Amino acid sequence: MSKESAIREAVERSFLTVLKETFGNNLLSVTLYGSYVSGDFIPGVSDVNLLVILEHSNSDSIGALGKTAPHMMRKYKITPLILTKSEFINSADVFPMEYADIRDRNRVLFGDDETKSLTLEKKNLRHQLEERLRGSVASLRQVLIASRGRRKVLEANLKFLYGTLKALFRGLLRMQGLKEIPTEGAAIIDEVSRTFEIDAEPFKKLLELRIGQRVDAGKLATQALATLEQLIIIVDRMKFKE
Repeated sequence: MSKESAIREAVERSFLTVLKETFGNNLLSVTLYGSYVSGDFIPGVSDVNLLVILEHSNSDSIGALGKTAPHMMRKYKITPLILTKSEFINSADVFPMEYADIRDRNRVLFGDDETKSLTLEKKNLRHQLEERLRGSVASLRQVLIASRGRRKVLEANLKFLYGTLKALFRGLLRMQGLKEIPTEGAAIIDEVSRTFEIDAEPFKKLLELRIGQRVDAGKLATQALATLEQLIIIVDRMKFKE
């Protein structure tokens, strides 16, 4: 059995059975989302993201899941997001970027597609995107300080930055009303560059670094920081009806 087949068997049969047995009638739905369903899943590297919706919170059963399936979750990188239905629906104004991604690309393993009940507004998405962009800039500045000019340290941190920015870029394109949002990294970067009229080069260099190519990490950090600062100004000036 291939690694991908083993993961699919573990997630869609074994772990789903564990969830049903652990939560019983309190379990409303189980939905796959993220790279597992979007086409860029890397077996053994990518997390398997699961949205687990409960009728009501039960700390005992949630704790029991941690005792029952820790090895399975660790081995297959299964990451369950456990929420009650009311928590999921009522937090849509706080996490519109993440919830829009789940709504647009998911596969329901059990129950109903709860994402159909979501109300996502562009004004909330804009606020979240600006907050996350500002956080990325602040983090990148801290990385520059902490690396103390050490290339390997800077490279390691920049690899993580790309994953964060990919989600942000999808949110930015969604905010602009694009109907078909790319899933592949370079295509996302090109679309953001065209839409917001920013330089694509530093983000493509981040992608190259992530897949193992050599880049000038110091120069890349400087370019990425400058372009993100420019993007924050653009997003900050955007207005949507309150």
